[in-house]
Amino acid sequence: MKLKALVTAELIRDTFSPLEKHIDFEYAGYAIDREVMSRKELLEKVADIDILICEYDTINKEVFNNAPNLKLIVCCRGGVKSVVDLDYAKEKGVIVCNNAGRNATAVADIVLGFILDLTRNISKTNSLIHNRVITMNATTKPDEYADTVWGLNNDSPFVRFRGDSVSHMTLGLVGFGHTGRLVAERAVAFGMKILAYDPYLPETSRPENVEFVDFPELLSQSDIISLHCIVSDETRGLFNKDTFAKMKKGSYFINTARGELVDENALIDALNSHHLKGAALDVTFVEPIYADSPLLDAENLILTPHIAGSAYDVQVQGSNQVFQSLTDYLNGKTPLNCVT
Repeated sequence: MKLKALVTAELIRDTFSPLEKHIDFEYAGYAIDREVMSRKELLEKVADIDILICEYDTINKEVFNNAPNLKLIVCCRGGVKSVVDLDYAKEKGVIVCNNAGRNATAVADIVLGFILDLTRNISKTNSLIHNRVITMNATTKPDEYADTVWGLNNDSPFVRFRGDSVSHMTLGLVGFGHTGRLVAERAVAFGMKILAYDPYLPETSRPENVEFVDFPELLSQSDIISLHCIVSDETRGLFNKDTFAKMKKGSYFINTARGELVDENALIDALNSHHLKGAALDVTFVEPIYADSPLLDAENLILTPHIAGSAYDVQVQGSNQVFQSLTDYLNGKTPLNCVT
């Protein structure tokens, strides 16, 4: 008899064609229309399933108790604790897998983009040109091409927006999991020195070209700090007034992890006082960001709407991981990315 699977995550369906002789897949909710299904509908649909492949649905005791045949959950996220009750899953004997690292490449790429943008004023000067702040008055157009048309005096963009070359800078990574490791690889290619703080990483998993230090040393020695850790009681609000004060004056700060890691008011103060030279946030404490958020008026702050992990190849990576988890389960092996 075939197993029955409910899929509420956005995946590439053709990936699972080889498994259809063993599993009947039903696609619903976010997998169909990018809308999380209602609680009532979810409880109805889990009633007779063996496997649940989800992403945004909250899987709590009520769901487990309405799914007596449920044996395996594959959650298409890196951190599943926010949506799946892992303790109750263990109690019910349900295997839970995650999608660890599926978007690590996408996030690592955007971190490098932030580094270059912050240090070389790319988006800032682009905005000034589009807003006609540093364009030429139409009445003063030169008759001939001039190589130094932007000018070279103290008011010229060439002088005002002189940036930092990253090859002589030190990048500090807080957390060295899938994403942190890929960021380090890219930054090394730019000639940067890499420091990392991750007290949970085994010695055997530490690459030779990364120097692992304690947290205070990372704060004081890094020219740029990028966050790549999960939210926990230990890390919630980790970057606050005291933390920012211990960072090197004139350094940069990047957060593509979670908004809860940062005291945003403290960050604003560090930017406006020019203790920090700039920052980039892909995540904020409240999302979407409020229209009257003081972050919007902070100096030298790049903001993006939680898009670091949004790249077309992420679905391919995620679908392949789910396929492997299901294949392992069917073959009686411990599934890929098992977290229970």
